[in-house]
Amino acid sequence: MARKDKEAPLQEHVIELLERLRKVIIALLITTGISTVLPAQLIDRSLSGYTPLVFYMLKKIQKDLTDVNNPIIKPIAKFFGVEKLNVQLIAHSWVDSIEVILQISFLMGAILASPYIAKQIYEYLEPALEEREKRVLIPFALGFLLLFSLGVIYAYFVVLPLTFFFLSWLYLLGGVELIFSVKEFFSFAVLGMFTIGLSFTFPLVIGLTSYLDLITPQTLRKSWRYVVFAVAVVTAIITPDPTPVSMIVLSIPFLALYALSYMIAKKMYRPR
Repeated sequence: MARKDKEAPLQEHVIELLERLRKVIIALLITTGISTVLPAQLIDRSLSGYTPLVFYMLKKIQKDLTDVNNPIIKPIAKFFGVEKLNVQLIAHSWVDSIEVILQISFLMGAILASPYIAKQIYEYLEPALEEREKRVLIPFALGFLLLFSLGVIYAYFVVLPLTFFFLSWLYLLGGVELIFSVKEFFSFAVLGMFTIGLSFTFPLVIGLTSYLDLITPQTLRKSWRYVVFAVAVVTAIITPDPTPVSMIVLSIPFLALYALSYMIAKKMYRPR
């Protein structure tokens, strides 16, 4: 994108955009390929022989999401008398396994390439930004990355293990073996992490709406009781656990996010 003191025609903007998009695609292809063939021994020294990192990650994700020794799951599993979840993954066709491998490889590649992708986006937008906008954009981007990462971690270690445990427990009650489609299992896991990660960026959305004078900190402060009640009701409905453990575990982060939303809105609010 051309500098503001010398405005470029639309054609130049489009050409630059396509050029940067080409660089991003190439970077993603390279990092995805590296993630596919990289040896898992770089992470786990106990492995013998060559094991591609993507296959190691597939096994690790399955184990972590179905492990009843998870500190969050363990007391609940003990309450229900579940000692182990023998989850088996099957492929309905040979394409299913390949799709899952490509999906996980692409995600790992996107993580590796994310700094370069962010650099390309910023360099394209930078000439059109005022100094004040630049000062806001960088903290906003870093905050988005931090909150999104926290949401993904929370989903991986808390929400998804709870979800898979209760789904498996319902199957066990009916005497059904725990056999799931490999494609549906990992698609559900990836979608869950992405959705919850995105929901953790809610405070930034509230801060932006407050900055635009669409919502006031006073409104957020007055509504906290309704929010607490709504979160408690929703978490109680979506968790069949008769103990309050899972409800509390799910409720606390979202209430903390609401409190963070209020603090950000209070700081960014500019009454018109």
